[in-house]
Amino acid sequence: MRTGVRTTVSVGRARGGFTLVELLVVISIIALLISILLPSLAAARDQAKGVTCLANLKRIGMSGLFYVQDNGSFPPFRLQSASGATYVNQYGRSKPRWQWFFDQEVGPVIDPTPYNGATFGDSQTTTMTNKYFNCPNFQGDYAQDIRNGAYGYNYQYLGNSRTSSNGYENFPVTEVKIHRPGATVLVADSRGGELGHGKHSYTLDPPRLATEVGATGFGPNASKAGESLGHSPAEARHAGRANVVFVDGHAESLTLTNLGYHVQNPGADMENVTPNGPNATNRLWTGRNSDMIP
Repeated sequence: MRTGVRTTVSVGRARGGFTLVELLVVISIIALLISILLPSLAAARDQAKGVTCLANLKRIGMSGLFYVQDNGSFPPFRLQSASGATYVNQYGRSKPRWQWFFDQEVGPVIDPTPYNGATFGDSQTTTMTNKYFNCPNFQGDYAQDIRNGAYGYNYQYLGNSRTSSNGYENFPVTEVKIHRPGATVLVADSRGGELGHGKHSYTLDPPRLATEVGATGFGPNASKAGESLGHSPAEARHAGRANVVFVDGHAESLTLTNLGYHVQNPGADMENVTPNGPNATNRLWTGRNSDMIP
């Protein structure tokens, strides 16, 4: 009897790891995905900061509406005096800047609690503690500085309380003088009087000097409070746009050109603004949707 031959088939064990080539491929794919995702994540983060900034300005704008409703006029950019005496607000701040007047539903720009109601001056009130006055896209030494911070006020047309021999330059400005509240800048991202970011950005200058409302002492190399200061335009810190709140309380993100500034080499250097340039117009600043107040 013939016995069959048993055939044994050897099955190899499954491989338990990756080769070096496979690992390099995986690493390369991960690196590629990261390089694709990081710009998108950065853009999303910047967009979120821009939305937060718009929300801040919207809230400030609503506070401005409350002030005008209660007082019948727009606040001064700084109230130096009243009836010959130094003005002190309810928080104990003497000669307050415009931010102090935008406190309804927002709160004071600087917490006055440490001063227990006593009068306090500039040396004690340089750092803003209220987050609504800070733009999240603006960082650095000036981020919380009340004079040189993120936002500026359309003071020339709405509240130029500088004094001359004839009294206040353009204050108070009553509500009825603003014919187009939805087309009149109230507060916006502000650069200050120096390139980069600098002096007195709490004063926001329009595209051309507002000489028809007594602004002859402003502009490039003009003097404000004894300092030599340049033009203080809006600052396009949100992907080439500046965030703006208008007198009616609505907020937008606009290019400097949209706001009426004459910009040299748009897209290359959005801070290269020429005051009184050939294309400069104050249409969105005067309150009448026209370049000048007749």
